[in-house]
Amino acid sequence: MFSIRTSRPDDLPALKTLLATCGLPSEDLTAQHLEHFIVFAQSSRIVASVGIEKLGTDALLRSLAVDPMMRGEGFGNRLLQEIEAHALRHGVRRLYLLTTSADSFFEHHGYQRVERSAVPESIRNTTQYASLCPASAICMCKSLS
Repeated sequence: MFSIRTSRPDDLPALKTLLATCGLPSEDLTAQHLEHFIVFAQSSRIVASVGIEKLGTDALLRSLAVDPMMRGEGFGNRLLQEIEAHALRHGVRRLYLLTTSADSFFEHHGYQRVERSAVPESIRNTTQYASLCPASAICMCKSLS
């Protein structure tokens, strides 16, 4: 049985393994980030994750990952709903993200493409945005209300 829960510091190694399996960067991920991460887990096995880096009323959505063997089960949809609700509870009004392969998934959920130059400086200064994601990544935004 899988449970959805807020990530814990001891999840960090398993979370980094999941992200590596999914081809997503995790070099900058620390235990402090996990306050705003949600996972689907079965005991210590993490099969899906998502998180935000909160920067005032804006946040960078990151690390939406689903174990390749578990795709098609709705984990991604559910986690996206959960992290958007989490973001709202923590005062976030706009979510930004970078993606190289999931733009149609995010468009289906109300995210719109934006020019990288239109992204707030606080988001542009995150390690994820500034150096880990390629310049070819599509930038997207969603207003939460």
